Amino acid sequence: MSRHWSSGREAWPHIVPQESSVAKVFGSRVLERYEPGLTMWEATQRNDDVGGGSAFSKLVKQSSVALLNAYTRPGFPYGAWEVKTLLLEALVSEDAAASQARSFELANQACN
Repeated sequence: MSRHWSSGREAWPHIVPQESSVAKVFGSRVLERYEPGLTMWEATQRNDDVGGGSAFSKLVKQSSVALLNAYTRPGFPYGAWEVKTLLLEALVSEDAAASQARSFELANQACN
């Protein structure tokens, strides 16, 4: 589903501009794990999560896609604030990040 948002097949939601930084959207706590200039667009485009990449790379990608889905998909299993909160909670460890990324990934894939 991340390719869906990055493909331009559907209008990007205005509530989360593509050029917004991940830190601005999710809160400054993400700066513990991600560079300050990382945009929401870039987060959905990441491919460093493929083939056993970092759990934190997977987390930011899947969380960003989940947030977009929360704003635009009726019935998406997570609300926007829940996505933001769960991302922040998952920053505590690789295991927590991997687990939460997988949960978001499953929900995102169900939107196809």
